Amino acid sequence: MTAVAIFVKTPGQSSIKTRLAEVIGKEKAESFYLLSCDWTFQTVQQLAKSSKAHPFWAVAEKEGMASSLWQNFDRVCQGEGSLGDRLHCVYSELLQRFGSVVVLGADSPELTIKAVQDAVQEVGEREKTPFVIGETPDGGFYLFGGRKTIPAELWRSVSYSESSTALDLKNKISELGVVKPLVSCADVDVLADLKAVYGRLKKNHPHKYSELLALNLI
Repeated sequence: MTAVAIFVKTPGQSSIKTRLAEVIGKEKAESFYLLSCDWTFQTVQQLAKSSKAHPFWAVAEKEGMASSLWQNFDRVCQGEGSLGDRLHCVYSELLQRFGSVVVLGADSPELTIKAVQDAVQEVGEREKTPFVIGETPDGGFYLFGGRKTIPAELWRSVSYSESSTALDLKNKISELGVVKPLVSCADVDVLADLKAVYGRLKKNHPHKYSELLALNLI
């Protein structure tokens, strides 16, 4: 069994999509984020029904663990500190419990079941490679999976929210084992990302496009 942990923040308890909120406003940014969380939930829920995956919300705040938003999956707290600290906290706890872990963000509207399934199969069911990564076009990553211990110092040493984040993580993790790249998938950090997602969803996922359009974000 592989743990699949979706990293989330709770509106009203943490700042949500701050760079996007600066342009479209706090309420609209939160509305987009919650819709994206729901799409991610649906994707992982479908996967969990057909594979050896145990889904979790990895919640940023201790208080957020009790939020009604996150009751439809089991929950694990991210803990405190930097993103590296929080990734280490969730990854190490679930690795000890399940033997393999996939962590992913909740802000990739085009996330597919196959992308997560491939990660689960590689590090869990098939045990073909020790680590996998799904990169974003801006140099970050939307997914990371593994079945080997990663020291806290390594997680903390990565430069996050940079155009070189995924490369930095891959280079450092590769000292522990092979890191297999998975399909790229965009996340949404700024208005340009959101506009690009609108266009691709309109073409490829009309149902999602209709739901997004109904929010009147832009």
